[in-house]
Amino acid sequence: MIQGRALARRALIAILVAAAPAAALAEPRAGAAPPSREGPAAEPGHTAGASERARLTIEPAGHAFTRLSIENPLGDVKVEGYDGTAIQIESHKFAPDDDSLDRLHISLVPNPDGTVSIKTAVDGGKEVRPVPRAAMRIDLVIRAPRDARVEAEAGSGALEIANLDAGGDLDTASGPIFVRNVQGEVLTHSVSGATRLVQVFGSVDAQTLASDVDLDTISGERLVASVHRGRIEGQRVRARYVELTTTEGRIRLEAEAALRGHLVVSSLFGDVNVQLRRHGAVVVRAKGNKVDLGAPARPQPDGWVESSFGQAADAAAATAALVEIRSPRGNVNFAIIESRP
Repeated sequence: MIQGRALARRALIAILVAAAPAAALAEPRAGAAPPSREGPAAEPGHTAGASERARLTIEPAGHAFTRLSIENPLGDVKVEGYDGTAIQIESHKFAPDDDSLDRLHISLVPNPDGTVSIKTAVDGGKEVRPVPRAAMRIDLVIRAPRDARVEAEAGSGALEIANLDAGGDLDTASGPIFVRNVQGEVLTHSVSGATRLVQVFGSVDAQTLASDVDLDTISGERLVASVHRGRIEGQRVRARYVELTTTEGRIRLEAEAALRGHLVVSSLFGDVNVQLRRHGAVVVRAKGNKVDLGAPARPQPDGWVESSFGQAADAAAATAALVEIRSPRGNVNFAIIESRP
């Protein structure tokens, strides 16, 4: 019985192209690999049971793909940009048995405006034998045109995008987020999944409730990162406006000050350490349990202390970068690690 079901399933396309109007815009390439059902042996990271791999290529028809929308509450999503025009999808399903595997579905809907929607789901119903959601999984690996923007949602699965030129909007509950070598605006939101952004060339807004945020080589007009319970680590940051805030967690930032730039680094309970590469004049204002600005500081009437670096007192003051550092319950440390006129 299992063998017969497996043979019948191989004759079907694992990813269904839904909606009649969309079918005229993108169709599976002839000769797409049929689904391959695998035996009960367990794969690394998964319990023993049934699994199935499938591959599908979607070619554009009349309009280039410009946006990819993905909703996968059942597993991981990885999207990598490439120089082609098609969308290539590889899915890997896991379930305790063949009957449960048949309940896992992936729908794909291309739209006239160049957007493509991909969603995963589990069939339910009173007549279906209950299976724990954690025992059923779908992982997606997608290659998309570089200039397509990616919008993706996941639950406990990981979200990863790389080598894209139009940015992305990523949202997880507890799954980690990883962004690498992406140009354009990047937005990330997570409840408890760690966030790591590496080589992002565009504005960034990274928000998380209870996890860490790691930033490396961020270059854009604006960088905003906010954490309630967790740390923020940033290095090789170059943005005109930077705002990093935590409630419970330390902040460490190594950045380059831009002319007329504004950096705001604030933690309620955590220590704050800022190292700055200075190009021109910089004015630093700080307030904390213990403050060390690496230079004589002038007390201000509002309770802050202030120090200037470079020619901030003369005509160059109009282009001076402003740095504001605050930690009411923690320590504040600031240092200039490189200076240029």
